[in-house]
Amino acid sequence: MIKVSYGSKSLESLNRNKNGNSKKQKKDPHQEKMTNMIHSIMGDLESVIRKGIEQQKAGTRNMNEVLESVEGLFGIKAKEESDNTFSIDGTVFTAEELQKAVGVIKGVEGEISAHITESKLLDYINYAHFEIARNVVGKYAKKNLNIQQGELVNKALNSFINKAQEVHDTIIERIFEKTQDKYYGYKVTDTGVNDDLATVTGDKVVASNQDLINRITSLFSTADFSDSAAVSKVIKDFKEMVIPAYKEVTEDTEKLEDKLSYDELSLTKTIKNFMNHASD
Repeated sequence: MIKVSYGSKSLESLNRNKNGNSKKQKKDPHQEKMTNMIHSIMGDLESVIRKGIEQQKAGTRNMNEVLESVEGLFGIKAKEESDNTFSIDGTVFTAEELQKAVGVIKGVEGEISAHITESKLLDYINYAHFEIARNVVGKYAKKNLNIQQGELVNKALNSFINKAQEVHDTIIERIFEKTQDKYYGYKVTDTGVNDDLATVTGDKVVASNQDLINRITSLFSTADFSDSAAVSKVIKDFKEMVIPAYKEVTEDTEKLEDKLSYDELSLTKTIKNFMNHASD
């Protein structure tokens, strides 16, 4: 017998159907529909379980990162009280509260650090950044945390700011000497020291007028940064406050305007970023 091929199957095999051995049994449409539905449900369930496991792993990893950050931010390790609560020096946080609080503090401290130059010396704009941070973090704590939690968060921020001030003061004592100038009343005694803090102040970059620093602090301490009109006004007031200081070190109108424009951009960006860090 000659076999005629059709594709990969012989014609004989295609025609062999009398005993029902070669033909497939017809499936019940209802049963097939149910089978497909079960497979679909099982596939969805597997996907949900896999996603849940991945989220759980990510949550554990994120929480571990938070706990590693606590000691650096608060000066003490967090103690796990239960699966979802932790305490810092006796103050209890839920995991969510602690994760958010750590994120706010780290974000704000990062923004502050980004505006302090490598010299670690402080200009008037830096004192504005300090107070914006205190204002934003204080309001965040009041809205989202209890009194004890809020005190701890504000203490952590103030500790960071105080350390920045201490570094500044140490450098002043080491390489600067006092002058009679009203606003930038120090000069560098070590001529090998370079500084890029202010674009118009040359080697006299140290904000020395405590009265002006206090007025800047007061200005930003009560401002409502959620109101765009209030933000514009507080920045305008700051620029008017520092003009006499900048004029002490430059008579160049163009340089003065450049410095004021830089300050406006810096403050606008800082306020926006701080508010983003502290948003719900």
